[in-house]
Amino acid sequence: MKKAFPYFTFLLMLSTASIDLSAQQKTIDSLENVLRYAKEDTNKVILYRNLCFYTDSLVYAQEGLKLSEKLNYTKGKALSLECIAIINYAEGKYDISLDYFIKAMKLAESSGNKRLLAEIYKFIGFIYRPNDPNIATEYYAKSLRIFSELHDELSESYLYSAIGNVYEGTSGIGEKNKNGRKHNALEYYLKSLEIREKIGRPGEIASSLNETSRVYELLGKRKEAAELREKGLLIAEKAGSLDNIIYLSNLMAQEYFKKKDFKKALEYQLRAYKIVHSDKNTNYSILGEVAQGLASTYTALGDYKKAAEFFQLNLACNDSVKARVNNVNLINLKFTLSNEREKQHLSIKDAEIDKQKAIVDKQIILRNSFLAGLGLVIALGVFIFRSYREKQKTNRELDLKNKKIEFAYLIIEEKTKSITDSIRYALRIQRATLPHRRDIWAALHQSFVLYKPKDIVSGDFYWFAKKEQTVFIAAADCTGHGVPGAFMSIIGSEKLNDAVRNENNPSEILSQLNIGIKTALRQSESVESTRDGMDIALCSIDLTSNILNYAGANRPLWIIRKNSTEVEEIKAVKTAIGGLTEASQHFDTHTLKLFEGDTFFIFSDGYADQDGGEKGKKLMTKKFKEMLVSIQSKTLKEQEAYLDSYFDKWRGNKQQLDDILVIGVRI
Repeated sequence: MKKAFPYFTFLLMLSTASIDLSAQQKTIDSLENVLRYAKEDTNKVILYRNLCFYTDSLVYAQEGLKLSEKLNYTKGKALSLECIAIINYAEGKYDISLDYFIKAMKLAESSGNKRLLAEIYKFIGFIYRPNDPNIATEYYAKSLRIFSELHDELSESYLYSAIGNVYEGTSGIGEKNKNGRKHNALEYYLKSLEIREKIGRPGEIASSLNETSRVYELLGKRKEAAELREKGLLIAEKAGSLDNIIYLSNLMAQEYFKKKDFKKALEYQLRAYKIVHSDKNTNYSILGEVAQGLASTYTALGDYKKAAEFFQLNLACNDSVKARVNNVNLINLKFTLSNEREKQHLSIKDAEIDKQKAIVDKQIILRNSFLAGLGLVIALGVFIFRSYREKQKTNRELDLKNKKIEFAYLIIEEKTKSITDSIRYALRIQRATLPHRRDIWAALHQSFVLYKPKDIVSGDFYWFAKKEQTVFIAAADCTGHGVPGAFMSIIGSEKLNDAVRNENNPSEILSQLNIGIKTALRQSESVESTRDGMDIALCSIDLTSNILNYAGANRPLWIIRKNSTEVEEIKAVKTAIGGLTEASQHFDTHTLKLFEGDTFFIFSDGYADQDGGEKGKKLMTKKFKEMLVSIQSKTLKEQEAYLDSYFDKWRGNKQQLDDILVIGVRI
């Protein structure tokens, strides 16, 4: 069974790295040496997985599965099962492969490993596509949703293309629409094209233009199809995308042939032939198609010698030619020998001896001609057989190339994991700068902090300090999110700690924070200076008198009095900390008396700005206020749980747009 990796279509664009056999063997030897002395832990499971892909051996995958089960390592089980599934898929054992993919899928779903789950969904789509396109499309859509959440636009484009293939009912040159859903196919191809043009991948752009042109042709828009193919061909040539040059040139040639512009058709066909014929990994299926086109064009131009050469090449590229030619020869040979035997038993009359002699001589000549022709056919058969052997060799080399790209993908995955691990370590550092929740609860018994970073680390941060009977609490929103925002949050926490040592008034603390940020980031009026900063709401509460002092930079204070149905809003100064703000900026302090049962809230803008709901719109500040009023009968712990649950429900399948921070305190 010839191995086939549809996965190759997706992985091809992820890496252009080539790995020679000696380098591959060195990698295998190195991994095996590490494995020999490795402890039986999760790292050893990953080693088994890597060796499985490098050696194409089920043994390593099965060993990895055993160790994962022993360690109760869910991710390792899923990865090992995926390896087993891929190897069976490559060998054409689709039923067995599907069983393992489903087992891996369940584990990936339970462990929340989204990228692995997306890859598994994609593979299951490949398996179902030939026999059940509807189920295939469902799994493609699942994979697409996850890659969209992971912001993996390149993978999204491949899946849009795969879904378009299902609707079009074709994945190759010249195949007719089978499902009749041409407009759906066009919609998905255009989505794929849009992404590829956005991220600037010329080879993929050419592929999308090729796919889109096919649908336009099926819809009868031949002019638009031709324009897309010309555009795609120019892009493919600039990018050096040989496969796309071949496909698009062949399609352009077919179009000109239909218009009877045979010279132009020949020009495109020869361009395709030059590339595919010179490739050491010749695709004989495509070469045969190009040769067939050249034979037709040379026939139309009257060059029958050239036409015959390419017709013979077309035959040589057809796997069934040898058997067909041998069958024809056998029939002809039996027929001729039968005639010879009949002629040997003829009753020849004496009066016609000379005439019959002439007939026999003629038959001998015909027989000799036949034998000569048979010799040519046998020679052609030998040529075809050699071509077949060469094709087998080519297939093996293609299999190896596919595996190399698989390995490159694994390397990329490992590098991605390394980066993610580094960011997770950065999370530990950021968490170390945040106050302990137990310290906040010890001072403010009825309080909550809802903290939901958009990425692993956050640009929002909460801050807390206590000086005798006065506590300070702040909610800050730094420029950006993720790693840059996290750096700003660490600087902000440190500068607040410095300021509160010297000041008690929130307005003075914010003034000191503003100067500290500008000094730390060397911000000035210069164009080269950074403009990073933060918005913040800062409160101090005297625990003996329940007097609250508040100062804010772009972030307000909300108060809901006991049994009230309205939100009392204290607005902030309309300027940020740091960035373009002057070093002399003053921040107003507002003093309020709080009573038992009153609740106040400080927060970043992430919660109210989240897209979601049935219409996919922002939650908005008004709705956020109404929600807080509606849950005032609940304890603060219950309020936190409600806000968290409501946010996830509101967001649904949409991505989280910003870091989330909401702090609530009840007196």
